[in-house]
Amino acid sequence: FVNSGTEAIELALRLARETTEANDVVVLEGAYHGSSGNCIEMSPYKFNGPGGKGCPDWVHVAVAPDIYRGEHRGSDAGDRYAQDVGRAIGEAPSIAAFLAESLLSCGGQVPLAEDYLAAAYEQVRAAGGLCIADEVQVGFGRVGDAMWGFQLQGVVPDVVVLGKPIGNGHPIGAVVTTRAVADAFDTGMEYFSTFGGNP
Repeated sequence: FVNSGTEAIELALRLARETTEANDVVVLEGAYHGSSGNCIEMSPYKFNGPGGKGCPDWVHVAVAPDIYRGEHRGSDAGDRYAQDVGRAIGEAPSIAAFLAESLLSCGGQVPLAEDYLAAAYEQVRAAGGLCIADEVQVGFGRVGDAMWGFQLQGVVPDVVVLGKPIGNGHPIGAVVTTRAVADAFDTGMEYFSTFGGNP
């Protein structure tokens, strides 16, 4: 448990970097991941907007898999969009994580192209990165047919971050991960959050 969705994203970034010993991150165009320094730097919605300072060198932006306004349509759109994740990975010396919402939120509340996450996750994992599902604003009990937004894509991420609805307006978020990632984070450095021992 953490204090907000922003803090959950920050913890997810730390988990990924500790686990992979890499630094760089792939995100989607138009994405928003929080209000802290690292989160703004991973949010094209912010760093490309008014007052933004542009994309930092450790962040690599892939095309949003938007089947309504994007370039690709049809049954192979997910695979075609996922190829751009591979291009973004190729820009980096190494990849710590692919951070993507399970549905595009600031990008327009848009479901991802079919099979997109499976194809993207395969490329990320082949490059040694972790797959982080951001369900702070989307998914997590708000998609009708499934509990998690990523379930609509038939994938299991390495890390899931939660925010707003977990506390129904109260300032709380959470990070869910695998035992292997949690063990890699157990370096002896204490991790503390106000709600961490007091849910």
